[in-house]
Amino acid sequence: MKKIRAGKLIIVSGVVILSFLLTACGGKKGSSVILPGDSQAEDISSSKSKSHSWYYFTDNGFYNIDLPQNAPLLLTKAWTEAVRISTAANIPSKEYARPTDTDAYAVVNRLGILALNGNDVRLYQDKAIFTGETADSLVFSAGTPVFCLYRSTFFNEGFSTNFNALQQSRPFLVQFNPVTKMCYPLVSYANLNVDEKNQVSGYFWDGKVWACSIKSESENYVQFDYLSWTPIVPLTDLSPALNKDVFLFYQITEGEYRRLNTPQMYSSAPAELKDLLSAIPSSLCMYIVYRDGSGTSPKSYYQEGNGAVPVNAKAAIAPASSFIAAMFEDGTTYLKNTDSGEFYAFRLPKLPGGYKYSEFCISKDVLLASWEETDFYKTGRTGFIKVDLKTLLDY
Repeated sequence: MKKIRAGKLIIVSGVVILSFLLTACGGKKGSSVILPGDSQAEDISSSKSKSHSWYYFTDNGFYNIDLPQNAPLLLTKAWTEAVRISTAANIPSKEYARPTDTDAYAVVNRLGILALNGNDVRLYQDKAIFTGETADSLVFSAGTPVFCLYRSTFFNEGFSTNFNALQQSRPFLVQFNPVTKMCYPLVSYANLNVDEKNQVSGYFWDGKVWACSIKSESENYVQFDYLSWTPIVPLTDLSPALNKDVFLFYQITEGEYRRLNTPQMYSSAPAELKDLLSAIPSSLCMYIVYRDGSGTSPKSYYQEGNGAVPVNAKAAIAPASSFIAAMFEDGTTYLKNTDSGEFYAFRLPKLPGGYKYSEFCISKDVLLASWEETDFYKTGRTGFIKVDLKTLLDY
């Protein structure tokens, strides 16, 4: 019999109890559940204990605020150009985390790297890396954070090819060194033998093979090519820059590239993810981006449900914290302690209209979730919320 803990109350399959949270378990037919979009469900702001705090971003850092809507007004920008958490992830294995180490990271586009150690969140800025291009797609190589740089040919007009001493060629993959707290280019356009006027439009790392798509365009055509390479040693062992002769880069077909990252049906999702979300009915249309704890690129799963517009979620395993969690854009969050087997469900504070939750990661007993003010492709105010899970859930 599955149990889900809501606040200080245990809810057993088939029985629904209301407290400062509303939840159910087991996905049993006829049981009530917290579902994304349920406007009647209470959120954690109604809890008697203060378990969360808000922060907003500026071009210089992040600052505490009482509510997201009270952050200073900003001119909206294309999401690729805005200061926002573009990607976040937990370190892939407990072996990389010692009690005082950072065990989760978030990439803040146009600003730097957030490093999390429980309640301690620190920002490491690097203007040389983050000023000119969009930073996204965080993964890990031997426990070291690696992310990509790209520029949108549609939104970015001010791109410069003036690189610093470490960037003799336009960088593509960059590592954040947890010891030096600095960013170093790993793979450049020169390594890939790609013209710097072209664009690496996407990549996928499956733990063995790195693969990327290259977009070339002119007035008359747009062309995509695909490359892959298999490192004998982790990329981060070769920092600060990859020598052209270290790896052989192979052309692959579009089909080979798409097989790595094409979304799959939810029925084929890993058992641990379906177990976490077992209370969600098959009628709910949803799209989930899932990080399986390996440190590789996330995979996506789609449940058609009733065929409506899908609700979006991010899900991830946090090995160092012994959690698996899923968070929907409205703040509906499902959490399981992988050691104790206990399930939890709660709703993050309701955001104003035009705002959404996007990325999250977990460090020790703290969940960090990013929020954004959005208008189609444009982004306004952004920031994050920190939630003390131990205070909130009393485990």
